[in-house]
Amino acid sequence: MLALNRRESRTAAALFERLFPNDENGPGAGGIGVLAYLDRALAGAYREEAETYRRGLAALDGASVERYGETFAGCKIDQQDALISALERGELTGFAVPDGRSFFALARAHLQEGLFADPIHGGNRDKLGWRFLDHPGINFENPVEASFSDEPATRNGIQALEDLNPDEGAAGEIPGHDPQRGAEPPSGPADVVLVGVGAVGALVAPILARAGLRVVGLEAGPWRRTGDYVPDELTSAFYCRGDMGRKFLDETPRWRRNEGEPTREATFSLGRMMNGVGGSVVHWGGALRRCHPHHFRYLTHVRERFGEGALPEGHTLADWPVTYEDLEPYYAAIEHHVGVSGDAGANPFVPRDDPYPMPPLRGSRTSEAFREAAEAMGLHPYPTPVAVNSVPYNGHQATGYGGWMAGFGPFRDDRWTPGLTSVPEALATGNLDLRTGCRVVKVLTDGGGRATGVEYVDAGGEARVQMARTVILCGYTFENVRLLLLSGDGRHQHGLGNDEGQVGRHFMTKMWADVYGHFPDTAFNRHAGPSAQMWGLDDFIAEDFDSPAHGFVGGATPNVENQQLPIQISREGLPPGVRAWGKEYKDHLRRWQHVCPIRIQPESLSYETDFLDLDPRHRDRSGRGLPVVRITCDLRENERRLAEFMEGKAEEILREMGAEKTWRGPRFRGVCSSHDLGGARTGEDPASSVVNPDLRVHDTPGLYVFGGAVFPTCPGVNPTLTMWALCCRAAEQLVGRLKAGEER
Repeated sequence: MLALNRRESRTAAALFERLFPNDENGPGAGGIGVLAYLDRALAGAYREEAETYRRGLAALDGASVERYGETFAGCKIDQQDALISALERGELTGFAVPDGRSFFALARAHLQEGLFADPIHGGNRDKLGWRFLDHPGINFENPVEASFSDEPATRNGIQALEDLNPDEGAAGEIPGHDPQRGAEPPSGPADVVLVGVGAVGALVAPILARAGLRVVGLEAGPWRRTGDYVPDELTSAFYCRGDMGRKFLDETPRWRRNEGEPTREATFSLGRMMNGVGGSVVHWGGALRRCHPHHFRYLTHVRERFGEGALPEGHTLADWPVTYEDLEPYYAAIEHHVGVSGDAGANPFVPRDDPYPMPPLRGSRTSEAFREAAEAMGLHPYPTPVAVNSVPYNGHQATGYGGWMAGFGPFRDDRWTPGLTSVPEALATGNLDLRTGCRVVKVLTDGGGRATGVEYVDAGGEARVQMARTVILCGYTFENVRLLLLSGDGRHQHGLGNDEGQVGRHFMTKMWADVYGHFPDTAFNRHAGPSAQMWGLDDFIAEDFDSPAHGFVGGATPNVENQQLPIQISREGLPPGVRAWGKEYKDHLRRWQHVCPIRIQPESLSYETDFLDLDPRHRDRSGRGLPVVRITCDLRENERRLAEFMEGKAEEILREMGAEKTWRGPRFRGVCSSHDLGGARTGEDPASSVVNPDLRVHDTPGLYVFGGAVFPTCPGVNPTLTMWALCCRAAEQLVGRLKAGEER
């Protein structure tokens, strides 16, 4: 064994075997190789958890000896089960560090990985975990018949990573980029320095570079290209290890529900962000939805339609300083630049001047059942517009409807990503100096309080300074806010942009929830297609939706999607009465083909109680020990009532679809949702916002914030398209001012 000694291994093996026992339907954890997976992981990717396991297993043995006079492995099955039940409830003695409930959750998560991760990681021996599920493993293409088969659609054989023949030449050099440049000294002042060349920085880089501006792009992650992406759920999927975002994970925020409470490491309801050129849209589902016109004047909308009294106490809701009409040309331009598949006439709530460049993706059994049920209820279902090619477009091939898309990168070249398109375009101008492996730690200012550049750690670990006329923070919400707070100077004692105490305020996150239906006579075959085969409803966020009549302000969009991967299947919400381990759990997993979830994407108001700041005690693992972000946020009462209503509506839709029974998943699974917004609000008034409508920081000339942190509201719509439209508009305006000399 690599990480566990003989006693620890014996206890862990016995624990895993009770969590997933051998029975008439297949081998248990031992036969599938979970212990081998865990031992390898604790010696490698999870080495920081090795001590947690040593203490946890010792505490489990100690409690077993105290209660039954035997170590856990020597106990009878019913005694082991009693100990596990107490462990799960957090009632087992001896678990000061870690507590029993946390140790149980950790062990169960690692059990699921050992059972269902690709065999290359040491578990899932002989693909026995996938055989138990009757899952085909990695599949890149699916015929339409697979989605509509009356029986579970499986392929001949099961394919894993070792069965693939990757294209060794797929990650060739790109003209204009030197991979070693990140370790070289700066080559002089720039017109613009982009702090991050992810989803936003990559998209705006060619706008700036084509205008003749000298642009330096500092990206903490690598530049991954086609041959670097691997269909490996464990390491690549954003709900698993999130290995493509090591910097992000090293800076995981702390979280508390309310001010004054102790913090814990933040948990995730959806994705972990990735670091690298092109950003997290490299491994997204592809949804590109427009906000509705009234979303940009939501405070005014509520006041005019429902009155001030409809708003909950402590809210900080605000209108945007831009309108739908301001962004509509950018919406349209980006949809055609990226390539969006959709049906322009299917959603009656959002006005459009032109069709999408590609027809929608084909339907599936899931989408057809959802569509028929929603229409029977008088609702307006439509195929979600997605950045996945339904037909060949802009040099990219049409999708093969593989079941492995979200989470793994564009290894089939069937969708656009900015890292593989926009960044080469910017490099081709000769005006982009791209430096990967470079982590910005502070924005620099002069004596007058103007941004003059950034301090960063280069790819070789050397401290560097890049001077620039203009600094644009292009990171994710948490890092943009953190850099503002870390960059205080003599004129800005509490951080840049924070003279009025607004940095970090008005934070919002999506409280995603899933509602499940069981259809004993229907096989949905959701593994036979990408998650981009989404359908949804805008009825409950439309301008005429009377949310206060139901006891809340806001709304949500229910949707269904495909892509069911093995670890994902094991982590779906469980029906009441089904234990999260043991034979009950194992029997439930075998019914995965007959389960259909509806995912609810809710709106969330901003509140005085919900904000970001720097944690006074905890530091990142970067080597410099900078404070991490502290999130103070909870599901507030208005949002609880919204969730209760929407979960009920989802149940109605599922029953109309023919569900025999329904159940609700966790309502607030984690504070980090991949749609984390606010903290650097855009607005006209510096007293209530951080940046102006051009995204320029009010109190720090030369500094801009591009990203979701500037959102004043959190609509129940995927934010990426609006974020891009807002930032492209700001980039064009910045070009005009820089060319005219107005920024100095």
